[in-house]
Formats: sequence, C-alpha cells, structure tokens
Amino acid sequence: MADSIPYIFQAIQNSPKKNRVNILRHMVNGPPPNDQVKQILIHAFHPKIKFLLPPGTPPYVFRGTPEGFPMTLYPEVRKFYLFCEGGGANIDGMKREAIFIELLETIHPDEAQVVIAMKDKKFTELYSNITYDLVRQALPEIKLPAPEAKKPKGKKPQKT
Repeated sequence: MADSIPYIFQAIQNSPKKNRVNILRHMVNGPPPNDQVKQILIHAFHPKIKFLLPPGTPPYVFRGTPEGFPMTLYPEVRKFYLFCEGGGANIDGMKREAIFIELLETIHPDEAQVVIAMKDKKFTELYSNITYDLVRQALPEIKLPAPEAKKPKGKKPQKT
C-alpha cells in the first residue's frame, strides 16, 4: 500500500537538505512511480496553472466515507482539472466550489490541508523545505520555468 501523500511530503520536509533532491526524485519517479504526488507539485508550483476557486479554506466538515474511513487523495487527484482554467469549462463557479468542498469532506484532514495549500499556491507555507527551486531541480521533466530575476531594490540612478 502506498504511503499517504502528506506522509511523503513530511518525509521530504524532514530530510536533510543535502538529500532532499534525491528523496523527492525517488518518491515521485519510484519505483513505483507516483504520478499523483507529481501532479500535486505541478499544480502547486507551476505559474501557468490558475485555480478558479476563491482563496482560503472553504467551509467544509470532514465526513469521511459511509464506512467511517476517509478516502485517500490518490483517486481524487484526477479531478484537479475541474478546478483550473481550461478544465471543466461546462461547470459554473458554484458547482465547481461544491465539487471542491465535497472532495475536501471525503479525504483525510491532512490531505485536505495539502489540497488547499496547493490551490492557493501556498505550498511552501505548509512544507517550508519543499520549494519551487527544489521541485525544479528534482523534477526537471515537469518543466517549471526559471524564476524571474529579481530587480535590485534601492534608489534609481540619477540622470546627469
């Protein structure tokens, strides 16, 4: 049985800095490969992926499943396209939000935190050691664009 997604991210979070790239690469590329973790990282960090949901934590109550056990996030990852620009075009905003809340209500609360952080592009606030640069270095196949060079702060040069 696969480890839970929050467990995987926590393992990367707690690993020594020098090992994080290799651990993340191994956790995603396997064996066996973990496409769901890769999809979460793509959605969390790729700047071209925009969510069509309001920011923040929506009002939801953890319900689990009828058997009383939460579903895992693994089968739910395939629904992420519904919440992004370009996906689920026939779904209006209210229906999209209702589907999102239903997803959060059926998965484990720790997994719900991962999904909300991913949606809000605040993944690094949840896992401070899993950064854009780490993901870009460990998983070059997802083609995250190079970060834009930051302009130096300070006084503008005076014209003479």
